[in-house]
Amino acid sequence: MNSLVKRQLGISLIEVLISLIIAAFGLLGLAGMQTRSLSMQIDSEARRVAAGLIDQLRERVAANQEGYARALTQGYSQTFNPGAAVQVPACANADVCNAITEVPLIQVGTWMRDVQRQLPGATAVIGPTTAGSANSMTVTIGWIEPNATVVATDNACARIEAISADPKYRCVTATFYPG
Repeated sequence: MNSLVKRQLGISLIEVLISLIIAAFGLLGLAGMQTRSLSMQIDSEARRVAAGLIDQLRERVAANQEGYARALTQGYSQTFNPGAAVQVPACANADVCNAITEVPLIQVGTWMRDVQRQLPGATAVIGPTTAGSANSMTVTIGWIEPNATVVATDNACARIEAISADPKYRCVTATFYPG
């Protein structure tokens, strides 16, 4: 056999192996990007649900024009810790609920049950806004992000004392004027 041909034997096999290794690293990179994309999509969906739930609470509170301002610091000011059972009271008079003392507790309790049904490990803080108008309300909803890989806490969770330092939780805070 020719000496040039002997030196060329096996070169094609080495080139194919190197090409396979390069392709494998490229496919691993694509798989990693797909996994991260799915995680971001799950987080985005949870944030969309939380924003929708806050809007539902705003609508419920706006429907109680009679009792909103006076009930803001009482019935509408509540904290729900993760896993806590939510009580929804009944009206003392079955025909008419008191707009200041009963309606806010029923609205917020029913709303929090919805939050717990739709977000894992749900928690919330509802109350008057400390800065600005006395007639505004600030709501913070927190939930467990199932694929939490970030080692830092979410600053939006600072209002919820029970989870403020837990890196698994994500939160959304909104202030609104229901009137």
